[in-house]
Amino acid sequence: MLSSRLVLLRPHRRGDLDAVYERCLDAETRRYTTIPLEYTRGMAREYLEGLLRPSSTFASWAVELDGAYAGTIDLRVMPVDAGAGDLGFVTHPALRGRGVMSQAVRLVLGHAFDTLGWQLVRWQAHAGNWASAKTVWRSGFPIPTFVPDLLVERGRMVDGWLSTLHAGWPGSRGQPGRTGWRPSAPGDLSRQ
Repeated sequence: MLSSRLVLLRPHRRGDLDAVYERCLDAETRRYTTIPLEYTRGMAREYLEGLLRPSSTFASWAVELDGAYAGTIDLRVMPVDAGAGDLGFVTHPALRGRGVMSQAVRLVLGHAFDTLGWQLVRWQAHAGNWASAKTVWRSGFPIPTFVPDLLVERGRMVDGWLSTLHAGWPGSRGQPGRTGWRPSAPGDLSRQ
């Protein structure tokens, strides 16, 4: 388990099912993830059971705020042995905008770099997912780069944003991140 003053990152448990299912029915979650549009409670149960099984290729935590499930965050090992992996997260809609995921990201980055010894963590998201972009930027990631056709979603390619944080860069050890989000350079996230 990992914790900060605001959040606890713990293993998922079967009792998270209702909150996970509710999160997966949210319009914004569906817009920016590959969750099937016809999502069922059975799919949520299967997803959660997958998170409960040990894995050598990913680590996943339930994000908890005040004893309640607030989201999921994970690290996925890249398919090559490069001391690197991908960061993914999703916040329960009732708890967005409270800094929950920003703290969770900083905890997981500290774990990736200090405990796992990773050299870099990569983040990617649908172009236009400003909330996720702000979250990783506050944690030290550079402003994301627009990449056409980066992601596969429901049988089609969609544009995405990509950013990579290296060990040793500011923010990479889980310390409090930046404030004052203002992508301002010409072309910063210009294609959304």
